Amino acid sequence: MWHLSYRPEIENDVVAAVTWYDDKQIGLGDYFPIEYLADVRRICDTPLLFAIAANGLRPCRLKRFSYVIHFDVDGKEILIVASIAGGRDDPAFVHRNG
Repeated sequence: MWHLSYRPEIENDVVAAVTWYDDKQIGLGDYFPIEYLADVRRICDTPLLFAIAANGLRPCRLKRFSYVIHFDVDGKEILIVASIAGGRDDPAFVHRNG
């Protein structure tokens, strides 16, 4: 059984994504948390199936949205470090690791 935790910034990441998608098309942001939580469940089910990236974190790309969930696995602990747009650079969140 895995234990899931989040960096405190994750809530702001998700709210920012919902706002951004709603600005592009009203109501589109409503679907972001649904897909986000489905991928968090996928991470919890099989975290070790995700490859470790050069930054030391494991990325999980959302299917419908251009966002990536970056997480770390330590023993039975899963830490969601960042949820950011796929095109952003590592320096935008790499300081969160740990």
